Amino acid sequence: MYEPQKQQGMHFTLIIALFAVSLLPACSASDELPRLKTEVLASHKLDNMLNETSGLVCTAQTAVTTNDSGNDAVLFEVNDSGDIVRQHALDFANKDFEAVTADDDYFYIGDVGNNKGHRPYVSIRKVDRKTFQKVKTLRLTYTDNSPKTNIPYAHDYDAESLVNRTDHLILFSKSWASQQARVYRIEKDAKDQTLTAIGTVKGLPGVVTGADWDAANHRYVLVGYKSSAIGLFKPFIATVSPDWHVQGMAMLEGFGQVEGICVRNASEVLITQESSPLNTARIARLAIE
Repeated sequence: MYEPQKQQGMHFTLIIALFAVSLLPACSASDELPRLKTEVLASHKLDNMLNETSGLVCTAQTAVTTNDSGNDAVLFEVNDSGDIVRQHALDFANKDFEAVTADDDYFYIGDVGNNKGHRPYVSIRKVDRKTFQKVKTLRLTYTDNSPKTNIPYAHDYDAESLVNRTDHLILFSKSWASQQARVYRIEKDAKDQTLTAIGTVKGLPGVVTGADWDAANHRYVLVGYKSSAIGLFKPFIATVSPDWHVQGMAMLEGFGQVEGICVRNASEVLITQESSPLNTARIARLAIE
């Protein structure tokens, strides 16, 4: 729930994060990427209960999102206008929810936030779509991760982007330090997994905060941002090939801390942004080519 005192503390932490990111080198390769054509078809303020929305997955009639750390463990169904149409309480705690995806039978909730780098492992909860009960916890450990020596907001063992790919999941890292998103394959039923990157995405103009698979166009669609020490976000959207090459990229002018994306159909996506000092939480429908 929204708590002003909690928000002040989060904003202080955010300023630290923004300062750290502002020290990172710019990705000049992004200037050479093919231009992705986008158009904002609609944009609406999200309900205040979703000021800290993080993660998004499209369903048949709605989209599903959740809030990140410090909030109740709840899945929210929202319509394209940003209204909450249903809430589903979950039977486990929210340490740092940052992503949600789904297949026909299950939601996969990524409790994978690790900005400070101190978590020795993160997890994904497999949740029945009919009962909203947890059926399995996938415990994930990164190869070569060193929680005791990681520098907050300056390491590569953080993530916010989880994608369903038929018989497995794909996790994109936030990669504060290298600015090259690492790609991990996650098995849907293995309880304990040690993750080694199967690829990297190079040349993006910031960290990746949301992703989905565009089956019609056989590509991933990613969102993220580069941020500054004074609280300014420069969000982007990009398309990435199955072998992790950036195909096209566009800056999302008029948006802020973009946190989630889901593919609605062959030519449209939904995106969400979290509330920040300069922006309200919003959901938007975009056309992309």
